[in-house]
Amino acid sequence: MAEGGPNQESVPKDGTQSDSHLLQCPICLEQLHQPRCLPCHHSLCQECLSNYITSEVSGKRDTATTFTCPVCRTLTHPIDKTEDKDKWAEQFPVDKVVMELMQIKSGSTESHYCTYCEKTKDKKVLAQFWCKTNRCLFCESCKLNHHDIIHTNCDGIDIRASAGKFLPRTETLTKKCDKHNEKMDYFCVDHKTFGCTKCITVGHRKCNDVATTEDYCCTLDRNSTIKETTAYLREAADSLESAVKKFKQYLHSIVDDKESALQSIDDMEERFIQRMKEMKKEITDDLIAKYKVESDNLKSTSQKCERLKIAIQNTMESTATARQQNDHMGTILLYQRGQTELDTWKDLVKEMRMTSSTVSLKHEAEFDGTSLNFGKIVVQKQQRQFTDVPGLTKPLSECELKEVRKVNIKMKSDRFICDARGVVITPDGSIVVGDNNNQKLKLINTDGDVVDELKVDGRSYDLCLVDNTTVAAAVGNGVHVVSVTSSKLTLSDVINIDKKCYGITYRNGEFIASTRDNEVYRVTKDGKTQMLHGGTNTIWTLSHDHRTGTLFIPYHYNNTGSTAVGSLSTDNLHKDVMKVGVGRYAYGVDVVGEGNVYVCGCGSHNVVQMSGDGTNVRELLTAADGINYPRAVSVYGDTLVVTNQSGSDSNSIRLFQYI
Repeated sequence: MAEGGPNQESVPKDGTQSDSHLLQCPICLEQLHQPRCLPCHHSLCQECLSNYITSEVSGKRDTATTFTCPVCRTLTHPIDKTEDKDKWAEQFPVDKVVMELMQIKSGSTESHYCTYCEKTKDKKVLAQFWCKTNRCLFCESCKLNHHDIIHTNCDGIDIRASAGKFLPRTETLTKKCDKHNEKMDYFCVDHKTFGCTKCITVGHRKCNDVATTEDYCCTLDRNSTIKETTAYLREAADSLESAVKKFKQYLHSIVDDKESALQSIDDMEERFIQRMKEMKKEITDDLIAKYKVESDNLKSTSQKCERLKIAIQNTMESTATARQQNDHMGTILLYQRGQTELDTWKDLVKEMRMTSSTVSLKHEAEFDGTSLNFGKIVVQKQQRQFTDVPGLTKPLSECELKEVRKVNIKMKSDRFICDARGVVITPDGSIVVGDNNNQKLKLINTDGDVVDELKVDGRSYDLCLVDNTTVAAAVGNGVHVVSVTSSKLTLSDVINIDKKCYGITYRNGEFIASTRDNEVYRVTKDGKTQMLHGGTNTIWTLSHDHRTGTLFIPYHYNNTGSTAVGSLSTDNLHKDVMKVGVGRYAYGVDVVGEGNVYVCGCGSHNVVQMSGDGTNVRELLTAADGINYPRAVSVYGDTLVVTNQSGSDSNSIRLFQYI
């Protein structure tokens, strides 16, 4: 790499072209240092050339044996390609012409003295004239007294105007042969190489076109070759200058583009920030709105309880006082008031059992690193348990059921007989049914009308409630999450796994699914799975106790003594809850707040109710109630819905109510 040298002069005062451009490295654009000459006659600093070669062949195969000239792009071969690439630059010859020019250039500011005075008088007298014929310098006296007398026709040059900066063209510009140390006065056109007399005689005697350098230059002049080449080079230089200008314009343009893009990015950032503020406000407003609804409901129910409690306490105190005072009329009136308050309490307990629930508000973040999303506010509810007053209310395990209605679920768009293998009741009384044959989910309102249907990508099996307004269905190889309103079903998410899903339940913020392989898996929202239990028979549905997290698993067995229903604790301890007996070929299952488990006996044509530990079992519904091959059951409050899979009952579901 260049180390920096004297300033280069573009055009001297006498109008002759400077040789400074010959001394410039085309890579570092400084004076050449240790110049190496490539076969294409371009010279570069040895260090610049070495760095360039290393960069040029980097990323290529280790067996690369060539590189291109950085100036003319000529394919260049190193002399010894077996050496390390960082040594290739040293293989090329030193450019002696450039070295000599640099030496002359470095001494160009020195004074030049009269040749005759130095040789005859041993004096240093400043030269004032240059004889091109003799190639000697003369002072004014020696020119008049010696040079002009003998050499009358010489071409002399007055160098006084150069102010001591005259640079004579000496013989140092003629290269000498490295081998024979003689002037290289010959040029072989066939090999495009210079040589001395001996070189030409020995190595080029069979070449067709060999001439002295002077004759070859005359030939080039005579044929106008140099002139034409110079013209072409000028055109090339002009076109390159134009290209450089255009590239500078392009550079300015992309600089402007960069600034414009940066501004656009800043603007986009501002819009993102603004949108984030808007989304934050939206989700905050949604949180506040849902909080207000739930808090108002809780306050309203709490106030009802508080007012009735105070009224009952007052009635009891007043009754005690009336009896102490033997106020018979007052006692009777208070007794009647107490009876009315007890009736009000029964109704309130029934209302709270059906509508009241434990509420939690959660923010579910849905940011995946690629989309701008603040997630959503989820209202999670679990049915609240109330201690019934003995003698006033009966637990569901002691209540009977009466049929409320039979609902037709077949639509005009259905191509096949319905096969309802999943059903769920939402807190607002709506019912969602999964139609396996027609690959649909159907929404039924409180009047018993099918108000919407959602086509799903595969056969649907079990359904479960995620929250008050969200249902999940086991469909194909995954879980479909569906938003539910009073009149609309909307697919909100699909969680794909590599297993065919049958049963589904939602526990503690994640799904539990059974698969065709008779196994039970934990399924996260990003589709990751973890096996919890492996069975030996088909597990069509799942449910769990919201209080304890215990999972209930129906097994499709028919042999007496085989397991009909099993339970799996949160620490994966399995035990048998019910054996095949009252119920056979267990299919659908549901668990309500007080821990009662409802199981569809598909082979026994009944719905069985049992305690969570399996100690108390009873047939709740039988074939006499119109139950034929029940597939799915759901219980909420005092309402029970069951699906059948036989004959005309395949296209309908049955609703029952506790009495």
